[in-house]
Amino acid sequence: MNIQNISIKIEELEKDLITRMIFHEKEIALVVGAMAESEFIKFRKEFFTIKDCYLNQKSISREFTKNKLEFSKFFGEIPVLTPPTLSLIKQVKELHNAYKVHNILESSLEEIPADKVFDFVLDLQHKISSNLKRFDDDKASIQEIIKDFFDRQQFYQEKFKQGGKIIGIPTGFDKLDNVIDGLRPEHLWVLGGYTNMGKTSASLNIVADLVRQGKRVVYYSLEMGAVDILQRLLGILTNQNGLDIIKGFGTDVATELDLIKKSGLTIHSFNSEISEMIASMFEENLKQPVDLFVVDFIQLVNVKGSRSEYETVSTAILELQKTAKRFKTPIIVLSQISNDGARNQDNPVMSFKGSGSIAAAADLAIEIKSGESDTSTLKEKLQNNQPVLMKWDVRKNRHGRVGVIDMVFDGKTGIFKIATNDDIVPFN
Repeated sequence: MNIQNISIKIEELEKDLITRMIFHEKEIALVVGAMAESEFIKFRKEFFTIKDCYLNQKSISREFTKNKLEFSKFFGEIPVLTPPTLSLIKQVKELHNAYKVHNILESSLEEIPADKVFDFVLDLQHKISSNLKRFDDDKASIQEIIKDFFDRQQFYQEKFKQGGKIIGIPTGFDKLDNVIDGLRPEHLWVLGGYTNMGKTSASLNIVADLVRQGKRVVYYSLEMGAVDILQRLLGILTNQNGLDIIKGFGTDVATELDLIKKSGLTIHSFNSEISEMIASMFEENLKQPVDLFVVDFIQLVNVKGSRSEYETVSTAILELQKTAKRFKTPIIVLSQISNDGARNQDNPVMSFKGSGSIAAAADLAIEIKSGESDTSTLKEKLQNNQPVLMKWDVRKNRHGRVGVIDMVFDGKTGIFKIATNDDIVPFN
Protein backbone atom coordinates (compact mmCIF):
# COMPACT_ATOMS: atom_id res chain seq x y z
CA MET A 1 0.00 0.00 0.00
CA ASN A 2 1.53 3.34 -1.04
CA ILE A 3 1.54 6.41 1.21
CA GLN A 4 -1.41 8.00 -0.56
CA ASN A 5 -3.59 4.93 0.00
CA ILE A 6 -2.40 4.69 3.61
CA SER A 7 -3.36 8.32 4.19
CA ILE A 8 -6.81 7.79 2.65
CA LYS A 9 -7.40 4.66 4.74
CA ILE A 10 -6.29 6.39 7.95
CA GLU A 11 -8.75 9.22 7.30
CA GLU A 12 -11.54 6.72 6.65
CA LEU A 13 -10.92 4.69 9.82
CA GLU A 14 -10.33 7.71 12.07
CA LYS A 15 -13.57 9.18 10.79
CA ASP A 16 -15.31 5.91 11.69
CA LEU A 17 -13.89 6.09 15.22
CA ILE A 18 -15.01 9.70 15.67
CA THR A 19 -18.50 8.88 14.35
CA ARG A 20 -18.78 5.95 16.78
CA MET A 21 -17.81 8.24 19.64
CA ILE A 22 -20.49 10.76 18.65
CA PHE A 23 -23.34 8.28 18.22
CA HIS A 24 -22.38 5.59 20.76
CA GLU A 25 -21.35 7.27 24.02
CA LYS A 26 -20.01 4.07 25.60
CA GLU A 27 -17.42 3.88 22.79
CA ILE A 28 -15.85 7.16 23.94
CA ALA A 29 -14.21 5.59 27.00
CA LEU A 30 -12.96 2.68 24.90
CA VAL A 31 -11.28 4.93 22.33
CA VAL A 32 -9.95 7.40 24.91
CA GLY A 33 -8.56 4.54 27.00
CA ALA A 34 -6.77 2.97 24.04
CA MET A 35 -5.58 6.02 22.08
CA ALA A 36 -3.85 9.30 22.90
CA GLU A 37 -4.57 12.61 21.18
CA SER A 38 -1.16 12.47 19.50
CA GLU A 39 -2.09 9.17 17.84
CA PHE A 40 -4.76 10.80 15.68
CA ILE A 41 -3.45 12.19 12.40
CA LYS A 42 -6.51 13.45 10.53
CA PHE A 43 -9.05 14.14 13.30
CA ARG A 44 -6.94 15.10 16.30
CA LYS A 45 -8.97 18.20 17.24
CA GLU A 46 -12.24 16.29 16.93
CA PHE A 47 -10.94 13.55 19.23
CA PHE A 48 -9.74 16.08 21.84
CA THR A 49 -13.07 17.94 21.72
CA ILE A 50 -15.16 14.79 22.23
CA LYS A 51 -12.90 13.64 25.07
CA ASP A 52 -13.21 17.05 26.76
CA CYS A 53 -17.01 16.98 26.35
CA TYR A 54 -17.24 13.50 27.82
CA LEU A 55 -15.08 14.28 30.86
CA ASN A 56 -16.69 17.65 31.56
CA GLN A 57 -20.29 16.87 30.51
CA LYS A 58 -20.42 19.38 27.66
CA SER A 59 -22.49 19.27 24.47
CA ILE A 60 -20.48 17.76 21.60
CA SER A 61 -22.39 19.64 18.88
CA ARG A 62 -22.05 22.96 20.74
CA GLU A 63 -18.32 22.50 21.29
CA PHE A 64 -17.77 21.47 17.66
CA THR A 65 -19.43 24.72 16.57
CA LYS A 66 -17.45 26.73 19.12
CA ASN A 67 -14.15 25.22 17.90
CA LYS A 68 -15.14 25.65 14.22
CA LEU A 69 -15.13 21.93 13.52
CA GLU A 70 -17.34 20.40 10.82
CA PHE A 71 -19.93 18.41 12.75
CA SER A 72 -21.96 17.69 9.62
CA LYS A 73 -19.24 15.52 8.02
CA PHE A 74 -20.00 12.84 10.62
CA PHE A 75 -23.74 12.81 9.90
CA GLY A 76 -25.37 9.94 8.11
CA GLU A 77 -26.47 6.54 9.32
CA ILE A 78 -25.62 5.65 12.91
CA PRO A 79 -22.54 3.44 12.56
CA VAL A 80 -22.86 -0.29 13.07
CA LEU A 81 -20.14 -1.45 15.47
CA THR A 82 -18.58 -3.87 13.00
CA PRO A 83 -15.76 -4.59 13.30
CA PRO A 84 -15.64 -4.17 17.11
CA THR A 85 -14.10 -0.86 18.14
CA LEU A 86 -11.00 -2.47 19.67
CA SER A 87 -10.31 -4.22 16.35
CA LEU A 88 -10.76 -0.93 14.50
CA ILE A 89 -8.35 0.81 16.88
CA LYS A 90 -5.79 -1.91 16.19
CA GLN A 91 -6.16 -1.33 12.42
CA VAL A 92 -5.71 2.42 12.89
CA LYS A 93 -2.57 1.95 14.95
CA GLU A 94 -1.05 -0.41 12.37
CA LEU A 95 -1.73 2.12 9.60
CA HIS A 96 -0.25 4.86 11.76
CA ASN A 97 2.87 2.73 12.12
CA ALA A 98 3.13 2.43 8.34
CA TYR A 99 2.64 6.20 8.05
CA LYS A 100 5.41 6.86 10.60
CA VAL A 101 7.81 4.44 8.90
CA HIS A 102 7.27 6.16 5.56
CA ASN A 103 7.97 9.60 7.05
CA ILE A 104 11.09 8.39 8.88
CA LEU A 105 12.45 6.72 5.74
CA GLU A 106 11.62 9.71 3.58
CA SER A 107 13.45 12.17 5.84
CA SER A 108 16.39 9.83 6.53
CA LEU A 109 17.07 8.88 2.91
CA GLU A 110 17.62 12.47 1.83
CA GLU A 111 21.25 12.15 2.80
CA ILE A 112 23.04 8.84 3.45
CA PRO A 113 26.55 9.29 4.94
CA ALA A 114 28.81 7.16 2.73
CA ASP A 115 31.49 6.88 5.44
CA LYS A 116 29.12 5.88 8.27
CA VAL A 117 26.57 3.63 6.64
CA PHE A 118 26.54 1.10 9.50
CA ASP A 119 25.90 3.82 12.11
CA PHE A 120 23.25 5.29 9.83
CA VAL A 121 21.40 1.95 9.63
CA LEU A 122 21.56 1.45 13.40
CA ASP A 123 20.21 4.95 13.95
CA LEU A 124 17.45 4.32 11.42
CA GLN A 125 16.49 1.06 13.15
CA HIS A 126 16.35 2.86 16.50
CA LYS A 127 14.15 5.64 15.11
CA ILE A 128 11.71 3.13 13.62
CA SER A 129 11.54 0.79 16.63
CA SER A 130 11.17 3.64 19.14
CA ASN A 131 8.26 5.13 17.19
CA LEU A 132 6.26 1.93 16.71
CA LYS A 133 3.97 0.25 19.19
CA ARG A 134 1.39 -2.46 18.72
CA PHE A 135 -2.04 -1.86 20.24
CA ASP A 136 -1.79 -4.97 22.43
CA ASP A 137 1.98 -4.76 22.97
CA ASP A 138 2.86 -4.45 26.65
CA LYS A 139 6.58 -4.20 26.00
CA ALA A 140 8.41 -1.23 27.40
CA SER A 141 11.98 -0.03 27.10
CA ILE A 142 14.39 -1.01 29.86
CA GLN A 143 14.56 2.66 30.83
CA GLU A 144 10.76 2.74 31.31
CA ILE A 145 10.85 -0.51 33.30
CA ILE A 146 13.64 0.78 35.56
CA LYS A 147 11.75 4.05 36.12
CA ASP A 148 8.60 2.11 36.99
CA PHE A 149 10.65 -0.05 39.39
CA PHE A 150 12.05 2.95 41.27
CA ASP A 151 8.67 4.70 41.31
CA ARG A 152 7.08 1.66 42.91
CA GLN A 153 9.99 1.20 45.31
CA GLN A 154 9.66 4.80 46.48
CA PHE A 155 5.88 4.42 46.85
CA TYR A 156 6.22 1.22 48.89
CA GLN A 157 8.98 2.63 51.09
CA GLU A 158 6.79 5.62 51.94
CA LYS A 159 3.86 3.30 52.58
CA PHE A 160 5.90 1.15 55.00
CA LYS A 161 7.20 4.27 56.79
CA GLN A 162 3.57 5.22 57.46
CA GLY A 163 2.84 1.83 59.01
CA GLY A 164 1.87 -0.23 55.99
CA LYS A 165 2.86 -3.89 56.10
CA ILE A 166 2.04 -5.16 52.61
CA ILE A 167 2.55 -4.05 49.02
CA GLY A 168 -1.05 -4.22 47.86
CA ILE A 169 -4.46 -3.19 49.17
CA PRO A 170 -5.44 -5.09 52.34
CA THR A 171 -8.17 -7.69 51.84
CA GLY A 172 -9.41 -7.57 55.44
CA PHE A 173 -7.83 -10.96 56.21
CA ASP A 174 -4.39 -10.53 57.79
CA LYS A 175 -3.30 -14.15 57.39
CA LEU A 176 -4.19 -14.09 53.70
CA ASP A 177 -2.41 -10.75 53.19
CA ASN A 178 0.71 -12.16 54.84
CA VAL A 179 0.77 -14.91 52.20
CA ILE A 180 -0.16 -12.92 49.10
CA ASP A 181 0.84 -9.32 50.02
CA GLY A 182 -2.67 -7.98 49.43
CA LEU A 183 -4.39 -7.01 46.19
CA ARG A 184 -1.45 -6.01 44.03
CA PRO A 185 -1.42 -3.85 40.86
CA GLU A 186 -1.94 -5.70 37.55
CA HIS A 187 -2.71 -9.02 39.24
CA LEU A 188 -5.48 -11.35 38.09
CA TRP A 189 -7.04 -13.36 40.91
CA VAL A 190 -9.25 -16.41 40.45
CA LEU A 191 -11.49 -17.53 43.31
CA GLY A 192 -12.65 -21.05 42.51
CA GLY A 193 -15.00 -23.57 44.04
CA TYR A 194 -18.10 -25.65 43.56
CA THR A 195 -21.60 -24.14 43.63
CA ASN A 196 -22.62 -22.92 47.11
CA MET A 197 -19.04 -22.92 48.40
CA GLY A 198 -19.24 -19.19 49.06
CA LYS A 199 -17.36 -17.70 46.10
CA THR A 200 -19.62 -14.66 45.83
CA SER A 201 -19.64 -14.15 49.60
CA ALA A 202 -15.83 -14.41 49.67
CA SER A 203 -15.50 -11.72 47.01
CA LEU A 204 -18.04 -9.50 48.78
CA ASN A 205 -16.12 -9.79 52.07
CA ILE A 206 -13.09 -8.38 50.26
CA VAL A 207 -15.25 -5.70 48.59
CA ALA A 208 -16.70 -4.75 51.99
CA ASP A 209 -13.23 -4.16 53.40
CA LEU A 210 -12.23 -2.03 50.40
CA VAL A 211 -15.43 0.00 50.84
CA ARG A 212 -14.41 0.62 54.47
CA GLN A 213 -11.03 1.83 53.20
CA GLY A 214 -12.72 4.21 50.75
CA LYS A 215 -11.42 2.25 47.74
CA ARG A 216 -13.38 2.17 44.48
CA VAL A 217 -14.68 -1.21 43.34
CA VAL A 218 -16.57 -2.05 40.14
CA TYR A 219 -18.48 -5.35 40.43
CA TYR A 220 -19.82 -7.31 37.44
CA SER A 221 -22.48 -9.76 38.60
CA LEU A 222 -23.52 -12.05 35.75
CA GLU A 223 -25.62 -14.37 37.91
CA MET A 224 -27.39 -12.12 40.43
CA GLY A 225 -29.11 -8.76 40.15
CA ALA A 226 -27.46 -5.57 41.41
CA VAL A 227 -29.95 -5.20 44.28
CA ASP A 228 -29.24 -8.77 45.44
CA ILE A 229 -25.51 -8.02 45.47
CA LEU A 230 -26.11 -4.79 47.39
CA GLN A 231 -28.26 -6.48 50.03
CA ARG A 232 -25.61 -9.18 50.58
CA LEU A 233 -22.89 -6.54 50.86
CA LEU A 234 -24.98 -4.60 53.40
CA GLY A 235 -25.41 -7.82 55.40
CA ILE A 236 -21.63 -8.22 55.57
CA LEU A 237 -21.06 -4.56 56.47
CA THR A 238 -23.66 -4.61 59.26
CA ASN A 239 -23.39 -8.22 60.47
CA GLN A 240 -27.01 -8.87 59.54
CA ASN A 241 -28.97 -11.13 57.22
CA GLY A 242 -29.26 -9.42 53.84
CA LEU A 243 -32.80 -10.75 53.38
CA ASP A 244 -33.86 -9.21 56.70
CA ILE A 245 -32.44 -5.88 55.55
CA ILE A 246 -34.34 -5.78 52.25
CA LYS A 247 -37.54 -6.90 54.01
CA GLY A 248 -37.16 -3.99 56.41
CA PHE A 249 -36.58 -6.16 59.48
CA GLY A 250 -32.93 -5.25 59.98
CA THR A 251 -31.40 -2.28 61.76
CA ASP A 252 -30.80 1.02 59.98
CA VAL A 253 -28.18 0.84 57.20
CA ALA A 254 -27.96 4.56 56.33
CA THR A 255 -24.36 4.83 57.55
CA GLU A 256 -23.26 1.86 55.43
CA LEU A 257 -25.10 3.14 52.36
CA ASP A 258 -23.36 6.48 52.76
CA LEU A 259 -20.02 4.65 53.03
CA ILE A 260 -20.79 2.74 49.83
CA LYS A 261 -21.72 5.94 47.97
CA LYS A 262 -18.55 7.73 49.06
CA SER A 263 -16.38 4.78 47.98
CA GLY A 264 -17.70 4.99 44.40
CA LEU A 265 -18.80 1.35 44.32
CA THR A 266 -20.51 0.44 41.05
CA ILE A 267 -22.46 -2.78 40.40
CA HIS A 268 -23.20 -3.99 36.86
CA SER A 269 -25.51 -6.92 36.27
CA PHE A 270 -25.90 -6.83 32.47
CA ASN A 271 -22.50 -6.67 30.69
CA SER A 272 -21.96 -10.38 30.02
CA GLU A 273 -20.34 -10.00 26.56
CA ILE A 274 -16.59 -9.63 27.00
CA SER A 275 -16.07 -6.72 24.59
CA GLU A 276 -18.91 -4.80 26.27
CA MET A 277 -17.46 -5.60 29.69
CA ILE A 278 -13.99 -4.38 28.69
CA ALA A 279 -15.54 -1.21 27.21
CA SER A 280 -17.40 -0.68 30.49
CA MET A 281 -14.13 -1.11 32.41
CA PHE A 282 -12.50 1.55 30.23
CA GLU A 283 -15.44 3.86 30.91
CA GLU A 284 -15.48 3.26 34.67
CA ASN A 285 -11.74 3.79 34.97
CA LEU A 286 -11.98 6.98 32.93
CA LYS A 287 -14.74 8.40 35.16
CA GLN A 288 -12.76 7.68 38.33
CA PRO A 289 -9.73 5.37 38.77
CA VAL A 290 -10.79 1.90 39.89
CA ASP A 291 -8.95 0.07 42.69
CA LEU A 292 -10.53 -3.35 42.02
CA PHE A 293 -12.70 -5.02 39.38
CA VAL A 294 -14.68 -8.17 40.23
CA VAL A 295 -16.25 -10.54 37.66
CA ASP A 296 -18.80 -13.03 39.04
CA PHE A 297 -18.35 -15.43 37.28
CA ILE A 298 -16.20 -16.34 34.25
CA GLN A 299 -18.30 -19.25 32.95
CA LEU A 300 -21.22 -16.83 32.34
CA VAL A 301 -19.20 -14.43 30.16
CA ASN A 302 -20.12 -14.43 26.47
CA VAL A 303 -17.84 -13.90 23.47
CA LYS A 304 -19.30 -12.92 20.09
CA GLY A 305 -18.59 -15.50 17.41
CA SER A 306 -17.20 -18.08 19.81
CA ARG A 307 -17.73 -21.68 18.74
CA SER A 308 -17.22 -23.51 22.05
CA GLU A 309 -17.12 -23.10 25.81
CA TYR A 310 -13.35 -23.58 25.70
CA GLU A 311 -12.88 -20.77 23.18
CA THR A 312 -15.26 -18.50 25.11
CA VAL A 313 -13.64 -18.96 28.50
CA SER A 314 -10.08 -18.81 27.09
CA THR A 315 -10.76 -15.58 25.19
CA ALA A 316 -12.52 -13.96 28.14
CA ILE A 317 -9.84 -14.73 30.74
CA LEU A 318 -7.00 -13.58 28.48
CA GLU A 319 -8.81 -10.30 27.74
CA LEU A 320 -9.28 -9.74 31.47
CA GLN A 321 -5.60 -10.53 32.09
CA LYS A 322 -4.58 -7.89 29.50
CA THR A 323 -7.01 -5.39 31.02
CA ALA A 324 -5.53 -5.84 34.51
CA LYS A 325 -2.09 -5.07 33.12
CA ARG A 326 -3.32 -2.18 30.98
CA PHE A 327 -4.99 -0.44 33.94
CA LYS A 328 -2.41 -1.66 36.51
CA THR A 329 -5.49 -2.63 38.53
CA PRO A 330 -6.22 -5.99 40.19
CA ILE A 331 -9.14 -8.04 38.88
CA ILE A 332 -10.83 -10.82 40.86
CA VAL A 333 -12.57 -13.43 38.70
CA LEU A 334 -14.87 -16.04 40.21
CA SER A 335 -14.86 -19.48 38.61
CA GLN A 336 -16.27 -22.95 38.99
CA ILE A 337 -13.72 -25.73 39.29
CA SER A 338 -13.78 -28.83 37.10
CA ASN A 339 -14.62 -32.33 38.32
CA ASP A 340 -11.08 -33.38 37.48
CA GLY A 341 -9.71 -30.54 39.57
CA ALA A 342 -11.78 -31.63 42.54
CA ARG A 343 -10.59 -35.22 42.23
CA ASN A 344 -6.92 -34.29 41.83
CA GLN A 345 -6.31 -32.26 44.99
CA ASP A 346 -2.57 -33.01 44.87
CA ASN A 347 -2.14 -30.94 41.71
CA PRO A 348 -0.50 -27.65 42.83
CA VAL A 349 -2.40 -25.74 40.11
CA MET A 350 -6.20 -25.70 40.15
CA SER A 351 -8.23 -27.00 37.24
CA PHE A 352 -11.11 -24.68 36.36
CA LYS A 353 -14.22 -25.52 34.40
CA GLY A 354 -14.10 -24.66 30.71
CA SER A 355 -10.44 -23.95 29.98
CA GLY A 356 -6.92 -24.51 31.24
CA SER A 357 -6.24 -20.88 30.30
CA ILE A 358 -7.87 -19.76 33.56
CA ALA A 359 -5.15 -21.35 35.69
CA ALA A 360 -2.44 -20.27 33.26
CA ALA A 361 -3.56 -16.62 33.26
CA ALA A 362 -4.07 -16.34 37.03
CA ASP A 363 -1.44 -14.66 39.16
CA LEU A 364 -3.25 -16.02 42.18
CA ALA A 365 -5.65 -18.98 42.39
CA ILE A 366 -7.61 -19.71 45.56
CA GLU A 367 -9.94 -22.68 46.00
CA ILE A 368 -12.74 -22.23 48.53
CA LYS A 369 -13.73 -25.58 50.01
CA SER A 370 -15.29 -27.14 53.06
CA GLY A 371 -13.29 -27.54 56.24
CA GLU A 372 -15.88 -29.76 57.88
CA SER A 373 -15.19 -33.43 58.47
CA ASP A 374 -17.80 -34.58 55.94
CA THR A 375 -20.38 -33.27 53.45
CA SER A 376 -23.39 -34.13 55.62
CA THR A 377 -22.06 -32.01 58.51
CA LEU A 378 -21.53 -29.08 56.14
CA LYS A 379 -25.08 -29.30 54.75
CA GLU A 380 -26.66 -29.71 58.19
CA LYS A 381 -24.88 -26.67 59.60
CA LEU A 382 -25.75 -24.53 56.58
CA GLN A 383 -29.41 -25.56 56.77
CA ASN A 384 -29.51 -24.64 60.47
CA ASN A 385 -27.75 -21.28 59.90
CA GLN A 386 -24.76 -22.42 61.94
CA PRO A 387 -21.22 -21.22 61.20
CA VAL A 388 -19.23 -23.71 59.14
CA LEU A 389 -15.52 -24.34 58.78
CA MET A 390 -14.10 -23.43 55.37
CA LYS A 391 -10.66 -23.41 53.83
CA TRP A 392 -9.19 -20.85 51.45
CA ASP A 393 -6.53 -22.88 49.72
CA VAL A 394 -3.99 -20.67 47.91
CA ARG A 395 -3.12 -23.21 45.21
CA LYS A 396 -1.14 -20.87 42.95
CA ASN A 397 0.73 -17.67 43.70
CA ARG A 398 2.94 -16.47 40.89
CA HIS A 399 4.64 -13.93 43.14
CA GLY A 400 4.84 -15.51 46.57
CA ARG A 401 3.83 -18.28 48.91
CA VAL A 402 0.99 -20.77 48.82
CA GLY A 403 -0.86 -22.24 51.78
CA VAL A 404 -4.21 -22.88 53.43
CA ILE A 405 -6.12 -20.26 55.42
CA ASP A 406 -8.66 -21.72 57.86
CA MET A 407 -11.91 -19.75 57.86
CA VAL A 408 -15.29 -19.74 59.56
CA PHE A 409 -18.28 -18.85 57.38
CA ASP A 410 -21.59 -17.55 58.70
CA GLY A 411 -24.14 -18.33 56.00
CA LYS A 412 -26.74 -16.11 57.66
CA THR A 413 -24.72 -12.90 57.30
CA GLY A 414 -22.33 -14.01 54.52
CA ILE A 415 -19.33 -13.11 56.68
CA PHE A 416 -16.02 -14.97 56.52
CA LYS A 417 -13.55 -14.63 59.38
CA ILE A 418 -10.18 -16.19 60.17
CA ALA A 419 -10.66 -19.34 62.25
CA THR A 420 -9.16 -19.50 65.73
CA ASN A 421 -7.60 -22.64 67.20
CA ASP A 422 -10.87 -23.39 68.98
CA ASP A 423 -12.74 -23.41 65.65
CA ILE A 424 -10.48 -25.82 63.77
CA VAL A 425 -11.24 -29.54 63.57
CA PRO A 426 -9.30 -32.25 61.74
CA PHE A 427 -9.84 -32.00 57.98
CA ASN A 428 -10.44 -35.38 56.33
